[in-house]
Order: sequence, then C-alpha cells, then structure tokens
Amino acid sequence: MKSFFKTTFACVLGVFIAGILLFWLFVGSVISFATISTTPSYTSKENTILRLKLEGELTERAKDDPLNMLNSGEYIPKSGLDEILKAIQIAKWDNNITGIYLDISNFIGGYASIEEIRNALFDFKKSGKFIVAYADMYTQREYYLATAADWVFMNTIGMLDFRGLSANPTFYKNILDKIGVEMQVFRVGTYKSAVEPYITTQMSEANRKQTESYLNSIWETIISDIAEERQIEKYILNDYADSLVSLQEPQWVQGTKLVDSLLYRPEVESFLTQLCGVENINDINWASPTDIVSTTKKARSKDRIAIVYAVGSIDGMSSNGIISDKLVRTLKEVQDDESVKGVVLRVNSPGGSAFGSEQIWHAVTQLKQIKPVAVSMGDYAASGGYYLSCGADRIFANPATLTGSIGIFGLVPNAQKLLSEKIGLSFDEVKTNRYGAFPTIERPMTTDEKQKMQTYINRGYDLFVKRCAQGRKMSVDQIKNIAEGRVWSGKDALKIGLIDELGDMQKATEWIAKECNITDYEVTEYPKKKSFYEELMNELRNGVSQSFMRLFLGDEYHHRKILEQIKQIDPIQAQMENIEIE
Repeated sequence: MKSFFKTTFACVLGVFIAGILLFWLFVGSVISFATISTTPSYTSKENTILRLKLEGELTERAKDDPLNMLNSGEYIPKSGLDEILKAIQIAKWDNNITGIYLDISNFIGGYASIEEIRNALFDFKKSGKFIVAYADMYTQREYYLATAADWVFMNTIGMLDFRGLSANPTFYKNILDKIGVEMQVFRVGTYKSAVEPYITTQMSEANRKQTESYLNSIWETIISDIAEERQIEKYILNDYADSLVSLQEPQWVQGTKLVDSLLYRPEVESFLTQLCGVENINDINWASPTDIVSTTKKARSKDRIAIVYAVGSIDGMSSNGIISDKLVRTLKEVQDDESVKGVVLRVNSPGGSAFGSEQIWHAVTQLKQIKPVAVSMGDYAASGGYYLSCGADRIFANPATLTGSIGIFGLVPNAQKLLSEKIGLSFDEVKTNRYGAFPTIERPMTTDEKQKMQTYINRGYDLFVKRCAQGRKMSVDQIKNIAEGRVWSGKDALKIGLIDELGDMQKATEWIAKECNITDYEVTEYPKKKSFYEELMNELRNGVSQSFMRLFLGDEYHHRKILEQIKQIDPIQAQMENIEIE
C-alpha cells in the first residue's frame, strides 16, 4: 500500500511539474512570437494606401492583449483611437501615401469617438488625397463614419442600418430579488437614474425625458453631418430612417444616394488601382495604423505637452479603469516635470467613486496653479467624470459626448436572503457602541441608519455642486438648476456653460500650446503603456488566481464571487447610468 501511495504521489507530482514547464514554455513562445511580430518592418513606399481595418471594439488607447482569444473563447479585435488618429495625421503629410481605404466590418465605438475620427479624416482630405469607404453591411455608426469618405461603397447584396438612435437600459431588480439581494438606495437628483436598474423595472419619467433630450441632440448632429456630405435634406434622411432601410433592397439604398455604388470587394480593389494609377492590386502597398505609427520618429523638443488619460470607471472593480491614487500620482509627476509646459486631461469616464473623484479634482486644481490644464472629453465625461474635469482651465467636448450628471447616490446591499437562505450562513454580532457594526450587508439598515446615510449623501452632493460652481465660475444655484443628476450632450452642455468649446483632443492640445506660447513641442502620453510582457504577466496572474478559486470552491465559486463584488462596491457613487446608444 505504501508503494502504491508513493507511486501515485510521484505521478501526480510529475504531471504537476510537467504542467508548470509546459506553461512557462507556452509563455516563452508567446513572448518570442510577440518580439518577432512587433519588430517594425514597414518602410514608406510609393503607391501606399493606409488601410483602416475598422472592426471590433474601439478603445481609447491601443494596447497589447496577449490572451484575448484564450480569455473570451474567440478573438475580439480592438482598435486604439490614439493610434488611428496618429496614423491619419502622419498619412496626410507622407507623400508616398496616396489615400485611405476604410475597410469597415462590425466596428463598435461611441459616437463622440467616431466624430473624432471623422474630424481627422476631413483634415486629411485637405491634402487632396482620396478616401474610399467599403462595407458588406453598414451599422448606423459605421455609416456615419463612412460619410466622411469621397466614395461610399456597399456590397451588391449588402445592408445599411439607418433607423435613428435608441437607448435600452437593463434592469436588475427581478434578478436581485431572485438571488435575495435588496439594494438600499440613497440619492440626490431627480435625474440621477443610475440607481433605477436596482429598484425598478422601467425608466422613470425624468430619466425618459433626459434620455430623449440627449438622443435627439446627438441625432441632430448625425443627420446634419450626413446631410452636408451626402447632399440630402435632413427631413428626407429622417424619412429614410422611418422606412427601415436595413430591410430595403440594396438597389433602393443606392437610389437614395446614401451610397455611391454597389460593388463586390474585387471591384473596389480595382477602383483603388485606378485611383493610384497602377495596373493591378499587387502594385499597391498597404499600411496599417500600427505600421505607420511604429516607424515614426518621435519629435524631440525641450518643451512638452502631457496627455494624461483618465479612462473607465473611477475606483471600480476592474483594474483597467481609473485608480484614483495612481492618477493623482501621475498628475503630480507632470506637475513637477519642468519640461512639461501644459497638460491635456483626456477624460472618457462615466464616473464612479465620489471619494476618488474628489481626490483627482484636488490634484487637477493643484496642477492648474502651476501650468495650464485643458480637458478633452471622449464618449463620456459624466458624474465623477465631470467632477474631475470641472476644475480645469478649459473644457472641450464633442457634440455627441455625454456629460454633466452632477449628482450623488449611495448603494448599500442588503444580502440577508442571499447569505442566509441561498448560501445557508447565519450571523451574530457583539458591539460596544450603537453603530459598531455599520455598515453591513448581512441585514437591512435601520430607519436611523438610513436617515444618517441620506444626510451623508446630501453633503456629498453639496460638495460636488460647490466644486462645479468654483470651476465654472457660476453660482451654486446656477449649477443646481442644471444639475439634479441630468445628463447632457456635449452640444447642449456648451449652451448651459458646462463646457467651454466643442472640439476634440487635437483642438485641446492646440489650445494648450497657445496658452504656453510654444510652437515646437513634443506630446508625451501618461500613464506609460505597458509592454507586451507586462500585459501578459498581468493577464496570467489574474487568470491563474481565478482558476485556483474555481478549483477549491467548486460550486460555491459563483456565490463567493457575487459576495466579493457586493463587498467591493464603493457605497457612495458619482456615476451615470450604464447605457449604450444604438
């Protein structure tokens, strides 16, 4: 028997060691492959077309994602807005690049970010070079981007989705009831709708009103831009939207002048060869944004403008969002760097922790005393995202940016049923004072605790409003009239004084340069992007920890995960509703 156990243990140990060796062999292979594949091999040649293969998710910054396919089960392509914009700008001045080919397929991005790409494309067209757009099937946002091109082509049996905007929030109340979690909600602001998914099953009238308002504002921008480029009256475009274009015959779509021609892909390639003045497609050199950006020599100057990225939820459960203490350190770093003459804070955030937002706001105001600070808003700069923005010298936003949402709410879960009835735990408590066990998710809050919590939320809201009033040089009452948690489009935010100017990050950078009285400067981005190896180690570390939790907890893993997420929620939030515009 002893021999049996020794043999069994040796086998298990051998398999374990072999597994570790194979694991690190895999890691080494991935790193080696990445090193080879990321070595710049592109050189500028005549008859080059910048091919913008627009597919998958549009992110604020391009980054390596080593385990993309392993984590999701399928490869999810991602495109970095920063890389796309840089590539377009470089292509404008590269004499070897004859034009841009927008090759569009299942591209997902916010309308404000798409506006930035459109603006860059229009700037590119000043060079006299061509832009051709093609898709087998256009979604509405893809088509909006494509209308910046000189020619818009669609597959002969393709489809164009053009039907107006919609917002479809998801409500969690029923599922929370099923798992035994009650969300105890505290808020200030009639329009502060971020709490609604937890306490109701449909939109409130106030939320419906604000959503209709910003959707109509963004839609007006979209159809005005399309009308100008396609030479179609806005009322006619609205008629088309009401005709369910996606189910119409492709020939009907062409007849409306929404697209220029219906072509198969080889015919588009033939058209490109004509534009380049070559005989066949093999005579064209193709370049991707990564190709162009990777071979660009960085400008060297004694003066620098810092672009500091603040992207994602503030102090949320994801490590990919804004971590307030790290961002504060970054802002202090650029403040102390004498070579940095001014700062553009790029904000693309729906908000998050009210405490974290206050810390970042303070860092911005300290920085502003030393050097000029401009905020460039992306798709979202709402609630906490607006909180950390309002202290800047000047705020830029795109017309389709969602901003404002000046309001505070608190969420304290009561997981008594989940813990006791679903999982089977029981609790007791011993305390020296009345509130010794506050807060807890193990029981509902008392009336007294709820009153004190609401007072705390009210105080947080008053501070938020005060910060906005200070930054925007308005009275507290003026801010309160446009606050109440209401979300505004960038275009409407300009009218009411929440922002200073409509414009993208390039415009914000130019404003900083003018304020600093510099013309020759280097743009430096913060925080520094992680290397492929750093990204790989981070992903592997997270993946291994999750795997071990599943192994040891078994069926209890999912319950434990829900419990950990509940515990990690910052109870005081300055965050807008999680809503996607379709």
